[in-house]
Amino acid sequence: MKPALTFRVFAKENCPVCRKAQGVLARLGVNMVVRYVEGSKATSDNIADFAWFDWTDKAPLIVVTEGDRVLKRWDGTNVAGRWMPEVKEWLAKISADSVLL
Repeated sequence: MKPALTFRVFAKENCPVCRKAQGVLARLGVNMVVRYVEGSKATSDNIADFAWFDWTDKAPLIVVTEGDRVLKRWDGTNVAGRWMPEVKEWLAKISADSVLL
């Protein structure tokens, strides 16, 4: 069995683009792990995980993994626009036996 897919959103507090990304994923029914990397909710573990996935200086960075393998990532440039159709299309390509976390 394949490992579960995990959507991680590396967010900054009070960031409208970060909130938009979370809202789009929520509307699509995607469970996500929100990891704050700036502000009072930021933790050293979140920042270390953030660095591991190669932060691009464009918030938020959304990383989809299957186990240890990175399948897809979006940076702030993609997220700031109308990227819901892109996410829908990508999700439709995922095999039916994958589990979303």
